[in-house]
Amino acid sequence: MRRVYRELFNLEGFESFEVSYKKSNLFIKSCKNARFEVFKYLKKLIDELEIYIEKRKDFLSSLTPIKQDKKAPKIAQAMIEAARIAGVGPMAAVAGAVAEFIGKNLLKECNECIVENGGDVFLKLNKQATIGVFTTNPYFKDKLAINLSCTGLGCGICSSSSKIGPSLSLGRADLAMIVDKDCAKADALATKTANLIKEESDIDKAIEFAKSKNIIGCLFIKDKKLGIWGNLKVV
Repeated sequence: MRRVYRELFNLEGFESFEVSYKKSNLFIKSCKNARFEVFKYLKKLIDELEIYIEKRKDFLSSLTPIKQDKKAPKIAQAMIEAARIAGVGPMAAVAGAVAEFIGKNLLKECNECIVENGGDVFLKLNKQATIGVFTTNPYFKDKLAINLSCTGLGCGICSSSSKIGPSLSLGRADLAMIVDKDCAKADALATKTANLIKEESDIDKAIEFAKSKNIIGCLFIKDKKLGIWGNLKVV
């Protein structure tokens, strides 16, 4: 899939670069071009996950939460915890977890950064951000954006869809977007809420579920219906 949405990031004073390793492809904006440092850390994260998966096959295959393992790599522990909260398998949190681990590592040297991984974003900016909402739904395509604040330690903006991308979705949502302080949790919850939406009427159920998980906000699209809740402003 051609990642045209990457062309929409337009921030002055930031270095832009991409980093790829195996199936991961990251688009990053930060205070400096840290391609080499990011590649080394991305390789470390992915290699750790692959080694762990060899030891624990259910980490890769399970569609439901699995038992926490305090001896697992930190990124695997974060994915297991996110999966527990959302009620899905840990791999539902992998893109968000990688984005957050890379982003927080970048923040050791930069005050602000954006890390996008397969459409899931870790964001830390010192001002309010306007984020475009990417959907193929003809009623909302190229018409939606949200304003939100991701200062402090940053936040995750993650989406799931039955219409876009290669990830498994058991629902029929055009879009399920979750914003949370924890990017892995946002990713897992995006998967879960997208699974809940089969019809327009299911959006209310998805909102209630997401609200119960102490998130920043959520946005859902199914056919002609849009649902939004939390500290998000549609512009």
